[in-house]
Amino acid sequence: MNTALPCRASHSRAGLFATILLFALTFLNNTWAESKISWSPETGYVSEEVDLSGLLPEEQQKILNWMNRAREAEEKKNYGKAVRLYKRVSKKYPKNQYSPEAYYRTALIQLERNKIDKAFEAFNTIAWVYPNYGSFNETLGEMYKIAVARLETYRDKIFWVIPGFKNTDRAIQYFERIVAIAPYSDYAPLSLMNVAKAWSDKNSDAMTIFALDRLVTNYPNSFLTSDAYLKLAQTHYGLIKGPEYDQRATEDAITFFEDFLIQYPENQNVDQAEKGLAGAKNILSLSKLKMGDFYYFKRSKYDAAKILYNEAITIAPLSQTAQTAKTRLEKIDAIVAKNEETVEEAAPSNEEIQEQARKRAKRRILGIF
Repeated sequence: MNTALPCRASHSRAGLFATILLFALTFLNNTWAESKISWSPETGYVSEEVDLSGLLPEEQQKILNWMNRAREAEEKKNYGKAVRLYKRVSKKYPKNQYSPEAYYRTALIQLERNKIDKAFEAFNTIAWVYPNYGSFNETLGEMYKIAVARLETYRDKIFWVIPGFKNTDRAIQYFERIVAIAPYSDYAPLSLMNVAKAWSDKNSDAMTIFALDRLVTNYPNSFLTSDAYLKLAQTHYGLIKGPEYDQRATEDAITFFEDFLIQYPENQNVDQAEKGLAGAKNILSLSKLKMGDFYYFKRSKYDAAKILYNEAITIAPLSQTAQTAKTRLEKIDAIVAKNEETVEEAAPSNEEIQEQARKRAKRRILGIF
């Protein structure tokens, strides 16, 4: 039985909506917070920060020379030389105040060269090691945009020319890093929704459910939580194999559809949830009917069959399955009533019982056993 709801399209729309909204918020403030480090072609790099690295003056001057040479190379689009010089600063003197600037310039260069994975690693280092550099939220925003590109559009090149396949696994890793780095940011629920979408695209229902469950559990007040509840219900619905099989997925789907309708009665997807809930209840009701039929027709255990038929009616009282269950109950009641009449007719009267007792006593007296 094909019970899957058309949820993947709505899932994609929800992810696209979240991405568009995030990008709109990002572009409203697309400049980094004012830093104490500045650069100009005339003066080169100037830092107002207090150096706490403990380096000697000559070492600090060497770092400054590397930074200026790197920035000059970058301005001339000599990106290879610039990256090598920035890397010297960040790797050899990670505690110097210019190290996060070196990582940031490296990230921008890698983006310009369309090497988004290397750019992500640079932004990731800034977020982990230098969270006070620039704007932490902007760093997360750049990481999020790269993860979305990995999921939606970016393809690795085969032989540096031929577009290959999308690397969904790497996109998932990137989104998970964002959640780990900033679990209380607005990017965390957005990332989890994208993780769920990625696993859904890979047809991994278990991991899709895991990501969505983390979203609704950890971020109950997010604007994405209502969508996550609906996706959870639809994903469980898609796991239903039919009324003849185990109904755990059906029961889970009913639970999440009901939770969605209770918590978000004004949501625009209420009709979709009500339709899904009705479908899941019809399947569960039909399952109860088939179990009742087994006890009714195969085992003649009418009490067990009646319990199951009543459950089928309670689950989906307006369904055709409920009408069939009511018909079965009427037939069982008629059979039970007829059997009771037969038993009453076959039962001996008191006079017959007493006469049989006298005959048995007479046989014992005469020695006849």
